[in-house]
Amino acid sequence: MKIGKSFTILFFLATTFFLVNGQPRMNPKKIKVKPNEHFIHSLTKVTFPDILFENYCRKSVYSFDKKNQNVGVSYDRFNNEEKTTFTLYIYPAGEGHEQRLRREYSNTIHSAYYAMKKQGLYVTQEVVKHEGNNYICKGIRAIFSSDDNDLSQITLYESGTWFFKIRITTNRKDTTYILNLEQEIVKKYDPTILTELNPLGDYYTQYYDEIVFLDSILLGSAMGSAIRKHEWTMDSISEKERVSGCPDLYLSFHVEAWKAFMEFQHRFDFRKSKFTENFLRELQMIYDAGFLNEFIMEELGWLMFPPENVIFRVAEFKKWRDENKITINLERRFATISFK
Repeated sequence: MKIGKSFTILFFLATTFFLVNGQPRMNPKKIKVKPNEHFIHSLTKVTFPDILFENYCRKSVYSFDKKNQNVGVSYDRFNNEEKTTFTLYIYPAGEGHEQRLRREYSNTIHSAYYAMKKQGLYVTQEVVKHEGNNYICKGIRAIFSSDDNDLSQITLYESGTWFFKIRITTNRKDTTYILNLEQEIVKKYDPTILTELNPLGDYYTQYYDEIVFLDSILLGSAMGSAIRKHEWTMDSISEKERVSGCPDLYLSFHVEAWKAFMEFQHRFDFRKSKFTENFLRELQMIYDAGFLNEFIMEELGWLMFPPENVIFRVAEFKKWRDENKITINLERRFATISFK
């Protein structure tokens, strides 16, 4: 495959965001659906009946954009003193850019946290993967617990050009219960079916932050890292998985990119700005000390799939980082890629 024929290069500001949900409503609109009738999401044809799993009743259907592409369907069940509610959301995700899932998950979690308005709220998070008959989807899950023992769970999947989100809330003090309910939901509403509707292709775009123009070394390093990300994706991720989204939840995706980033400086003797010189110096220090895995994982909140054989030396890394006064971070991305 000739790389030159497979990608487009675009330069953009660090503050640029991808807009995927069309024109949002000022306030969610309740969609009227008659009892005993199905609600059908017009673009995906996903069907939401009046009753699910025998004892969950459809409570409401809301639209969050003017084209009714972004919808949420809620079900609930009351059993003596038990109350369980879940809402299923389907909405456009746009092209498969790096950070897409992580960014949407972050927005979702922050919104949920403030909506709960509870003191003593705790959260556990993990990356998840679902394999369907033809495709594989990756996602991120959070489980909230509170001092009053209510539980809430949010799982977000990226499925080609769609997001599928599950939110479950219950007053049962049992995380196994909501995990089993989620499995039942995913069995009924397989997120890989959304991938099948519009899978992403291998054509990709490189996006660059304006800061890369500081000097030729920084620009070359960023370009090398973007190309390596695509090469690693094509070599390491099966087609049935990469059509769902960019594989940036894999630690190796980032490790290989940053290794390529460091390589460019040794190939060309161009002038470096002070920023570039300091960034590369500290990054090389981290790599030479054997802590690149720990550095990336810590910077990205430990929400990634590491290789099976990796052992993290967390305590050693924290001590080493403090002793060596490392100042760089990964908040600003020099180069990202996106699949279409």
